[in-house]
Amino acid sequence: MDSQVTGARAITQSAATDSPIRRLPLIFVTYACMFVFGAILLLMGSLLPSFQLSYARAGNLGSFPLAGILAATVLVGPLLDRFGVKPALGLALILVAAALAVMPSLHSYPGLAAAALAYGVGGGVLNTATNALVSDLSASARGAALNLLGFSFSLGALSAPLLMSLTGGLLPSLVLRVLATAAAIILIPILWLRFPSPSQPKASVQGLLRVLNRPLVWLFGALLFFESGSENCMFVWSSKLTADLLQIGAARANLSLVALSSSLGVGRLLAVVWLRWLNGRNMILVSATTAVAGASLVYCKFGFTSMLEGFVMLGLGLSAIFPTALGLAGDRFRETGTVFGAIMTVALVGGTAGPTLAAWLAKTGPERILDLPIVSAVMVVALVLIIASPSVVPRIE
Repeated sequence: MDSQVTGARAITQSAATDSPIRRLPLIFVTYACMFVFGAILLLMGSLLPSFQLSYARAGNLGSFPLAGILAATVLVGPLLDRFGVKPALGLALILVAAALAVMPSLHSYPGLAAAALAYGVGGGVLNTATNALVSDLSASARGAALNLLGFSFSLGALSAPLLMSLTGGLLPSLVLRVLATAAAIILIPILWLRFPSPSQPKASVQGLLRVLNRPLVWLFGALLFFESGSENCMFVWSSKLTADLLQIGAARANLSLVALSSSLGVGRLLAVVWLRWLNGRNMILVSATTAVAGASLVYCKFGFTSMLEGFVMLGLGLSAIFPTALGLAGDRFRETGTVFGAIMTVALVGGTAGPTLAAWLAKTGPERILDLPIVSAVMVVALVLIIASPSVVPRIE
């Protein structure tokens, strides 16, 4: 808790104070928005068992939120720079609250698909807008602030499965209404608080998109492509990998996923502290090295306890890379919304490709899945060294 307060205080002190913007309430509301995004990102996986659908339709329904997130991420970036974050967050919360509120009364597949797409679009806007806003509000503490935002995401991601478990999976409508109410409540301070002015209010969308001609943007995108591919791969495959390597039951093997996801959230909270002594580049280097060590420990198959320790190390290693890299990008570019939208789109592509590539690797043995996080970590190291090198890419003031 002290780390959260310290991180928030650092954020409020890092930006200029010549405007009446109430920065601390703004930061906490932004974290609440990210909590909502974390909840709805994994929501469909928790709801699918309660729907009477074929496997094909269930799979297709699960893809609609992701399609909405991807579409919103692609499109919203320049609009954030042009019109500001407040209208984007307001519309996103309305979309999420409305979609979740009507889902319990929907009984047709097209209706459920439309609602899933709608809350996915809202979630994609929340994700990009909150990252851009926190980056803009934390000029001297971007890495710490964005890691704390990532911790809020991790808490949200646990909420939907936890709520479904507490209700025994029998009351999905209650879970939907709770999340819809939460989004509606968060909307109230969004409408009341004053937000920073748009960073580029007079720029055309075409003009904002010119920043995407800079190779540095795509170097950041490539870094997050590898990180997201590795992270999502391990989320999808950790339990099965443990079960296959140790020949144990699914219930016990699922503890690997618990270890991975828990350490991912804890690692982002710890990064808030570590970034007091490490700069962004070194934080990513340490994180990537830890991820390689964790994957290698899992690969050794010393036993169940050792494998859990490996997944804890892997989660800790992966945890800080994404938000810290976003912080470095925020340091380099004024067009935060446009740049974040672009590189997060590339990251989403990587997150989609990771599990598929792992399935291909697993054909020659389940342990080959671990090649992906190891190679990805090596690529992250190479890319961050290029990005942080003043002789290769000059710092953009």
